[in-house]
Amino acid sequence: MFNLFALIPLAVCLYEILSLILPLKISMWLKILLSLILLSGLARTFLYRRTASGFDVIELPYAVLMCVTLAFNFMIVAVFMVLTKDIVRIAWRLTAGAGSFPSSMASALVFVIAVFSTVWGTYNALSLPDINAHDVKISGLGRSLEGLKVAVMVDIHADTLSDRNFVRAITDRTNALNPDIILLPGDFVDGTVEARYSDLEPLKDLKAKYGVYGVTGNHEYYFDYNNWMKKFADMGIRMLENESVIITSGDDSIAIAGKPDPTGGRMGLTAPDTDAAVRDVPEGVPVILMDHQPGFVHENAEHNVALQVSGHTHGGQMPGIYQLVKRANGGFVRGWYDVGNMKLYVSPGTSQWNGFALRLFDPAEITLFTLHAE
Repeated sequence: MFNLFALIPLAVCLYEILSLILPLKISMWLKILLSLILLSGLARTFLYRRTASGFDVIELPYAVLMCVTLAFNFMIVAVFMVLTKDIVRIAWRLTAGAGSFPSSMASALVFVIAVFSTVWGTYNALSLPDINAHDVKISGLGRSLEGLKVAVMVDIHADTLSDRNFVRAITDRTNALNPDIILLPGDFVDGTVEARYSDLEPLKDLKAKYGVYGVTGNHEYYFDYNNWMKKFADMGIRMLENESVIITSGDDSIAIAGKPDPTGGRMGLTAPDTDAAVRDVPEGVPVILMDHQPGFVHENAEHNVALQVSGHTHGGQMPGIYQLVKRANGGFVRGWYDVGNMKLYVSPGTSQWNGFALRLFDPAEITLFTLHAE
């Protein structure tokens, strides 16, 4: 069946050809070549194909994938600039006494800026993440747990672009922080176990004094869910599905709780349940909750959670897209938020998603929390 969602990027491509490429003062052959390159980005739309159990990724050689990625990224980056140019052009023509609008010059300027932004943003998306460290005050944290270090990696999306070497590098960077706890709040991989286990396998070498814990993201349900859950366990990752683990040091305790992504419930699997996730936590013990998507934060805040850690938004990825992501996620996109008595941290993610591998003014990160009593 024809993918109706492909109509939107196709319309964007045609708009950019008409408003950006055709006005350029270059040969018609070069205009045709640039138009074909732009249209090649539409191949990105068909990389994901629906199967009986969810989705699969059409595997492409790295060089081919990079080419269509750059073309697709240019299409998305440029559309906001072309729209701005055309708004200025309309305003220019409505202004009494204004001369003819310099369409060719404006298109050339937009084209150069869009090319630079695309290359820079794609490079940033594929680069190794920085360490973003935060001191976090936790109400009820006992003296024995003062200075507890919690590392977070989320939205790894292991795939052709974020392969085994990338996962090995972020594993080593996380271990170098000497964390007490490692949290992995979802979206580990894009692809089946057969295609992608080798890329994700370095996570088995993660080391933390009190363990490595994870929850499902929406992408876990698209690709070979049951087999991946077995592999996560084999890698030493304790996946929390509406449950909690109590970590004790001396006379003090803290709980790590986790909820599965709501995509699971829609597919007839375990649905998220905050009540169940914190049910076994003793009264007075502070809770750190992993919930892949930040949009359910108000419900979680009603359950005496001290800190919620989420991902999913990829930090908005770029201006323009940021505003759309914010609206789709209840206003929560990146960084710190106070929701009632609960703190929410939304990570921009540790890697990229190959559906849109671009980051403009939105660096990826491995997050390190150092906990202190409030």
